Amino acid sequence: MGAWSMIEDVSLCEAWVEVSHCPVTGNEIKFSHMWKKIHQAFCERAIGSTRTEMALSSRWKVLNKELGKWRNALAKAIDNQRSGENLSNEIIQAQMWFGATGQGKKSFNHTHCWEVVKTCKRFQIIPTGPTVVLNETPLHETPASDSPMDSPMSMDSPIENIPRPIGRKAAKAKRGSTSGKNAEKFWRNFQSTKP
Repeated sequence: MGAWSMIEDVSLCEAWVEVSHCPVTGNEIKFSHMWKKIHQAFCERAIGSTRTEMALSSRWKVLNKELGKWRNALAKAIDNQRSGENLSNEIIQAQMWFGATGQGKKSFNHTHCWEVVKTCKRFQIIPTGPTVVLNETPLHETPASDSPMDSPMSMDSPIENIPRPIGRKAAKAKRGSTSGKNAEKFWRNFQSTKP
């Protein structure tokens, strides 16, 4: 067969999503059986196509690699987003990242496939957000300041580490199963404070 059409690519992606995310079979389906089901779902969508299971599997390897690169490029663009930029700026920047990683490919041409698979767990983009840097030095130095940070003692001494609060599990273990004893103790104290 010849080159893959956009309809065939989208049909393959839809079939892959349908079969690989089936709640009944989950991830316990055998590889060969999975591609039989994908082929069946593909044939229902791409009517008239004569692609074989092996052809679908080979094409998915190519698409999966391209979609993975696009996901990474888009994630970089989202993480690198600047104030005032919009979605089209992210797409342009992602295309630049994609072009830099592709072997001779200039741009990502499978946006229709991306729209099908972008909600799948494997392709989801989890934004990391800007990195937070805690700086111990003040932003502005003022010669006459009354702040405690400007005193000579605070500049020489290291910042005091506040101990981390005890966790829920440790607190329960420390407390033990004394809830009944605590109620009894409370009742005795209550009775002794009565006039």
